[in-house]
Amino acid sequence: MNKILNKRNIPSFVLYAFALLLVIYAVWAYSHCADIISQAKAAGQLAASGNEYDIMSFYMGNCCQYFIYALLLAAAGLVLQRKQSTTNIPEVTDAPIKNSEADDELDELFNDADDE
Repeated sequence: MNKILNKRNIPSFVLYAFALLLVIYAVWAYSHCADIISQAKAAGQLAASGNEYDIMSFYMGNCCQYFIYALLLAAAGLVLQRKQSTTNIPEVTDAPIKNSEADDELDELFNDADDE
């Protein structure tokens, strides 16, 4: 568990948490908008035909933007998490890795092959 939640991943998890809160708020706002529009239709204050733009504008202004913000925050958290995971890769050096026992055995095999 501590490998998943280490200090480097905390900013990405904060972004995920804000995205989750925005999704919860957007779902609540969507249900509230749907209730308001259905009540207005039932009361005869709003006719669906001819007012499609106004209805979509009402939804876009009150709930859809929060879905988009949540998506952007989740994407930013994913990018941040991937950036942090790629920075953990150790640097590759040009110096060869010396394994003395294996190298000694290979040197002996090559020397034996040259002598024959």
